[in-house]
Amino acid sequence: MFVKILNILNEIADKIKRDYPGSGHDHFFIAIHIWCKKLKLEDNDTKYIKDMYCQPEVNELINYLEEEWKWLREWHLFKIRSKFYNLKVWEPLKDNNENIKFKVAIAFAITAICYCIYKLDKPDEEQQITRREETIKSSNDLSFTVQNPSDKTLPPSPNPTITKQFLVLVVSHAEAGFLESLQAKRRIDFKDGESLYEITKYLWVGAEDKYSKIEANISDYSVAKGAESEYDIYLVSIELNQADEGFNSNVNQLDRYDAFRKLADLAVNFKISPRLRIEAYENIGVYNR
Repeated sequence: MFVKILNILNEIADKIKRDYPGSGHDHFFIAIHIWCKKLKLEDNDTKYIKDMYCQPEVNELINYLEEEWKWLREWHLFKIRSKFYNLKVWEPLKDNNENIKFKVAIAFAITAICYCIYKLDKPDEEQQITRREETIKSSNDLSFTVQNPSDKTLPPSPNPTITKQFLVLVVSHAEAGFLESLQAKRRIDFKDGESLYEITKYLWVGAEDKYSKIEANISDYSVAKGAESEYDIYLVSIELNQADEGFNSNVNQLDRYDAFRKLADLAVNFKISPRLRIEAYENIGVYNR
């Protein structure tokens, strides 16, 4: 079992190193997400674990462990060995990819511990839900309705107006190749959602009436041939079938990332603007991804 876990650890580390290089990614969060998929955890379990990861206490612990690991690595680099560092349990982490493997190992520990905590707490929640259901059922059995013959049947209330939601993403002109491939597919899949998260600089979400004003002015900023600039952008406009709080301003990156990953289910339609001058988004009210 231990060997199997180490093999999965190496597999996850290689995937992260290949698909999410550089320090601009939250490798701990990505590793936790992949571990949850590998362990085939249910959506509620996965959400609980990710929420726990965002807690300040967990972040403090991770920062502490990272500092300790850097310290141990410095010992190794200066040939100052310690019994702790030389334990065989660390051997799978000692290679050129050891930083990523260390993060994947810690992510596994966080996933396992949070999952155990969730399962220990779950029986109490289930008992509370069962008691509430029994109370509701009991109340329904005892209740009855007295109808006044003089009462008139009221007309049904009109259906509430459903307002379309639109998401606007500001993307650098350097991503033209990816946007062209997206346009050719005419749909956004799971992987595309992750890619859009990575390349989005700014975003805006709002109702159809406000989006219409944005759309009406887009053509004013089209870049003429021969007048291209390194600062030019594209606007990706996506119609959503429902609002998602993860696209709102001032949300944590975990919720933001999850929202982008759900675009495969949320996107009804989308279109990509022509190449635009950077001024195109200045009056939209966008915010940082």
